[in-house]
Parts: sequence; C-alpha cells; structure tokens
Amino acid sequence: MVLIYSEPFERWKCTYKECGAQCCTEGQKVTAGDIRRIKDVTGKRPEEFADLNEDKGLFRLKGVDGRCIFIGEDSSCTIHKTGVKPLFCRMYPFKFDGIIYADEIILKLRVVKNCPGFGKGDEIGDDFQICIEELGNKFVKEIKDYLRAKSEGKSNDAIFG
Repeated sequence: MVLIYSEPFERWKCTYKECGAQCCTEGQKVTAGDIRRIKDVTGKRPEEFADLNEDKGLFRLKGVDGRCIFIGEDSSCTIHKTGVKPLFCRMYPFKFDGIIYADEIILKLRVVKNCPGFGKGDEIGDDFQICIEELGNKFVKEIKDYLRAKSEGKSNDAIFG
C-alpha cells in the first residue's frame, strides 16, 4: 500500500540542468530488484554501486562527493535512458517519508516542496498520480519479495542474480 501526502500542484518538470540535480544525492534507497536490473544492464557488480548492508529490505546507492554514483558531470543520470533508473528515483517529485512494517507494508511518500521544477512543464493529470502509486506498489512488492527470499535462506548473490 502507498500513502501519498501531497500538497496540490498543477505542473512539474525535472529541471536537473538548472538545479544541478540537487535531488540526486548519495544514499538513495533502492530495492533488490533495482540492484538486479542495474547489474544486468551495466554489467557492474552490486557492491560497486550499492551499499549491500540491507535495512528491512532496502539498500542504498553509493555516491561520489555526496552525489549519486550515477550522476554525470552534466548532472544527468547515466542510467536514465537504459530503463533501469531505480523505482524511487522514478517516483520523484515524491520522496521517501518512511515505511510502516505491519501486517501489510505501507510506503509513505511526501512531495518535495523545494524542487525548482514546480510550476514548470506540462499539467499534472490523474495518470501521473496513478503512475506514482504503481511505482510505489512495485517498490513495496520488491521489499516483500526480498524479505521472503531471505526468510527462505537465499543469499544476496542468488537474489541479485
């Protein structure tokens, strides 16, 4: 389940070149599925780009000088066009606001208020909210899949493929 806490906004566009990708910081949360997809496309070993010290089914991307390891010198995401950009990055302008681990895992998202892309770009429609919810549900599913695999005794090597 995904809970979205959002102040209304009508327009948003990623303006990473204007802001220098200020949202793309070191330590962004990723799922085991994200790690597997990135590994498969880039050919990198998971430990090259992710901190594999798992915390309740989540991992963190490594960085360089406080920025995400996948941010290029021009502030663009070097894996964006490959289709393996982490789920949480694809949910932007919503940020991680916590997870409730109960009978059901609940992902809490909150809109990022200081993003310079607000008020720019195309009008946000219902399909945008649906897309964010779908990505959030996939994020939760991947956490559940990882936790189940670990409870079955699978190693990270087996899980990451």
